[in-house]
Amino acid sequence: MYFLSIKSNIYFEKIAQRNTEKTEILIPIRGQIFDRHQQILATNDLGFSIALSPFLNSTKKLEKQIDFILKYFPTLEREKLIKEYKLEYSPYNHSPIVVVPFVAYEQIQKIYTQLTQNPEISITPSTKRLYPYNALASHIIGYAGSANQSDIAKDPVAKYTKIVGKSGIERKYNQELQGELGSKKVKVNALNREVDFLSSRSLVNGEDIHTSIDVRIQTILDRQFSNKSGAVVIMDVQNGEILGAGSYPEYNLNDFVGGISHNKWNMLLDNPYKPLLNKFANGTFPPGSVVKMGIALSFIEHGGIDEKTLIDTPEFVELGGRKFRDWKVGGHGKSDMIKAIKESVDVYFYILSQKAGVENIAEVLKKMGFGEKSGVDLPAESGGILPTPEWKMRQSGQQWFVGDTINISIGQGAFLATPIQIARYTALLASGLLPTPHFATKIGEKILQYPSLDILTPLQKSKLPAIAQGMYQVCNDPDGGTAYRYVRGSKIKLACKTGTAQVVGIPQEIKRRVKEEDMAYFHRSHGWITAFVPYKNPKYAITILVEHGGGSRSASPILVNIVNEMYDLGYFNKEKKND
Repeated sequence: MYFLSIKSNIYFEKIAQRNTEKTEILIPIRGQIFDRHQQILATNDLGFSIALSPFLNSTKKLEKQIDFILKYFPTLEREKLIKEYKLEYSPYNHSPIVVVPFVAYEQIQKIYTQLTQNPEISITPSTKRLYPYNALASHIIGYAGSANQSDIAKDPVAKYTKIVGKSGIERKYNQELQGELGSKKVKVNALNREVDFLSSRSLVNGEDIHTSIDVRIQTILDRQFSNKSGAVVIMDVQNGEILGAGSYPEYNLNDFVGGISHNKWNMLLDNPYKPLLNKFANGTFPPGSVVKMGIALSFIEHGGIDEKTLIDTPEFVELGGRKFRDWKVGGHGKSDMIKAIKESVDVYFYILSQKAGVENIAEVLKKMGFGEKSGVDLPAESGGILPTPEWKMRQSGQQWFVGDTINISIGQGAFLATPIQIARYTALLASGLLPTPHFATKIGEKILQYPSLDILTPLQKSKLPAIAQGMYQVCNDPDGGTAYRYVRGSKIKLACKTGTAQVVGIPQEIKRRVKEEDMAYFHRSHGWITAFVPYKNPKYAITILVEHGGGSRSASPILVNIVNEMYDLGYFNKEKKND
């Protein structure tokens, strides 16, 4: 009697309540992404969605309505629409079931009246993510794609928006961009028509993200890297803002909106130049000679020398019966630190690395940001590899040899870095502080702040002018400056360092190396150049990597072209080269 009179009454009361009350979820609009001059990088295309009544409880009824939709949209897939409906169908669901998430306004405008005359169809406003510049800055912006079950389990908003940030800024700031759900509870009659308003909770639209990049600079970078593979970063040396960055080749972000086709996805996966990899933040490469300035500072701190100390730098040093050769046949005679930077004297670094010791070198480089993530506001950044004896033992169970130290001293061996680490370290050499690289400058109305770290010792700081002088001579001294031939056309004074990072080993008994252009493409060395500009009162660090470019000569002309176009845009206040 208790069950019949009390329990069953409560049960049926709840059933009745479900049948008379309906909660409608209010979906927020995703925030937009802007460049530093308010150019839109990611926005929402406005259109409509098509939904069917939730009460089509037979296959015949459902197929009739699907065929009605296909009459006006013949390119849609019948089986896909049926599947979408059945996934959401439930006897307890009283909300229309979306089967076509987005139709452009222009498409639906002509047939709106015909569609709305069908009582089983609902047409409601909808949005679709749109990237106006297609592939431009694709690895920075990232994309928002279809939410899968894993996404929905982690993020209840994704269940209703159907999308979630998958890469780049779209993923890093997904919570801020997507906003918060709202709701409206109403009373409905047996025909599912609203008869009374009960309560509501306001939605919160997503916040806009304002970034530091300049679309004009991104366009310059794209032009310079046309038909090339590699990466580039342009960073403000004072605050870490990134004005432009690129990973090449890029990919069209709009291909991922609503789900990429199997054919396009497989083409991206199979591309040997790895367009899906963010090479400036996730790609790791031997840094080569661009790390020599940092290693030189470790010599001054721990090697018992100063910038004027001269040592003999022949064409090789011999250890344990093995010859470690300089890149220059015949060697460089006597070299001090400034000359060793200017001419990229390998033997200088071979010799002094043994005096300074790998632990001391690694300690200095780690403070400069190597071997750890830079903190850039993008997902899945790589920290690279800064090898040490402990690291080698942990990785391979093998002991450290002097030859390992020699390899590290010229940025080879197991040493791996990302282009953004190199740009950050270059900013440190220019400003004396280690900035936090970043893209987002403002979320909504909140201005973001990023720390710059004071990591150099007083002695190291005092030697930065000598480091800068060496880098200046790399670009400007016709007597041995490794970049002089390639950067003479710069409109302002540069301080730079070139680097050639081998990807295949070269036997030490070989004195004259095979020309890079005679090697198979994927055996050619990577080409690096990193610079700060202008030389006096530097503003920007620019780091360029050309994969398999055959050495630094592939990267150096790109540097000049970028600097000159930035000059024309007014980024250097029309400073003259001879000022």
